[in-house]
Amino acid sequence: MALAGNKGEWSEIYMLFRLLGEGRVYAGDANLNKLDLYYPILNVIREESKRYEYKPNREQSIVVIDEDGNEFARISMERFMTESALLLDTIKSTKKRAFEIPRTEGFMGEIGCTKLKAPSGDKADIHIVIHDLRTNMTPELGFSIKSQLGGASTLLNAGETTNITYRVVGGNMTDDELEEINSIKSHLPRMEAFVNKGYSIEYSDIEHPVFKNNLLFLDTCMPEFIAACLKCSNMPNAKSSIKETVEEVAALNPFCFTGKDVTAFYEHKMKVLLLDSALGMTPAKEWKGRYDANGGYLVVKKDGDIVCYHFYNRNDVEDYLYYNTRFERASRNRYHFGSLYRCDDGDVYIKLNLQIRFMK
Repeated sequence: MALAGNKGEWSEIYMLFRLLGEGRVYAGDANLNKLDLYYPILNVIREESKRYEYKPNREQSIVVIDEDGNEFARISMERFMTESALLLDTIKSTKKRAFEIPRTEGFMGEIGCTKLKAPSGDKADIHIVIHDLRTNMTPELGFSIKSQLGGASTLLNAGETTNITYRVVGGNMTDDELEEINSIKSHLPRMEAFVNKGYSIEYSDIEHPVFKNNLLFLDTCMPEFIAACLKCSNMPNAKSSIKETVEEVAALNPFCFTGKDVTAFYEHKMKVLLLDSALGMTPAKEWKGRYDANGGYLVVKKDGDIVCYHFYNRNDVEDYLYYNTRFERASRNRYHFGSLYRCDDGDVYIKLNLQIRFMK
């Protein structure tokens, strides 16, 4: 059966080809620009039904080694560059949601690659042995792959696990008012009507106990901080970008930070959440601080260039995440999100849903 995939899935194969064709990967800045710093690639490891290693040699070839240590193929790096260019053209020009690329699939067979996406139980999409020229270390590292060739991917996925509960304050809401506001179909107009009636919301709780503990693991202030950011991003005329939302929270300074740089205090908290979410933490699984994608991020840009955010350069990784992500609102018919309801204590509550997505 022919392989069919979307642009994001074919981007993983493109990255494999391009990395092997170039034999190195360049570091990127917060704006996805390539820096002069690069990392030579010594080995790429891909595990499907079998494990294959792809090793550049001095003759400008890639030697493919199977799991038994035998040479499976030997193909020039130039061929990998040619195949990556053809694949890139197809990905960029195709309008279909899922599509087949027979030529690329044929080349994949030549190098022992039978699937678009290597099976993985963690956030690492590819494992690479690189040579860090500054430390002279050659570790095997797991990298998460993001692509600008398809739709924007999520950093923190929505679910009932990411619901945050708020109590309605500002007066005693009647049942008629509650029904009137809930009858408004769109979320932001509903929140606007809510605010126009003089009501506001204050943080009550993180609904899922595992996610709450994960946030506490990162920072004891994290539940309240994330709740404050989510509240700001759901208000009328709100900005959705992470950076702008954090700046809005910093202006309010809910934790009464008295240092010289208040914005840096809140920015740091957000970067902690983004980094841990990017490299391993998920809402429903207990987080112990062990990164799956311990190498960092590899990003396929719209022009096909690849930039690397190596975890050794932690500040660069954090800046990339901070400047390139936004809050996304869930659909109102999912996760019990956005509707007012009255509890047994007589107070009115609302659930907002946390989801973070890349801008591009």
